[in-house]
Amino acid sequence: MIKKTVCAVLASVITALSVAGCGGQIDEFVTVSNVNQSSVSVAEGFFQAVFTGDEELFAACYPDSFKTFTDDEGNTVDMHEVFEEYCSLSDPDYTYLGASLSAYNDYDADHGYDFPPLAEDIAALHHTSVELIEAAQIVKLRLNFQNADNERLTTEIYILVYKSEAAWYVFELQNSDAEFAV
Repeated sequence: MIKKTVCAVLASVITALSVAGCGGQIDEFVTVSNVNQSSVSVAEGFFQAVFTGDEELFAACYPDSFKTFTDDEGNTVDMHEVFEEYCSLSDPDYTYLGASLSAYNDYDADHGYDFPPLAEDIAALHHTSVELIEAAQIVKLRLNFQNADNERLTTEIYILVYKSEAAWYVFELQNSDAEFAV
């Protein structure tokens, strides 16, 4: 299910690139040392990692509880395999230039979202305690690329991120047609 969602979202990015116009200002690239400082940093860092091939930055977008969890059979998540799966969906003919924030919504009742069930999902899938999930946001980013003809192309994408123990992490990509609750 996750793989299908990832494929659909990243495929829509590539499709949208062919019809997108020029974007505005691009934020500075994030680093491993600052990727977890804000919701926007971890969202931008995730796409930066995927489109630039930065596996260390990619791993930093996920909590240790996810990366080191061992199931009853002794299996752990192969972060290299997850990273390669995401990277395989990118188009080498496009150079990633960076991202900028378009908008974000807190994932809370004030914005029409039911946070407690999401916190339970995050805790279950990222192998942590629900009490440690402090907040979540849907972040809408504008991704900027340059093609082989030196044309600048942009697309917008949504990603769900969450805060745990004062750090922000990626949870999942959202559909490309996601709308913010009003």
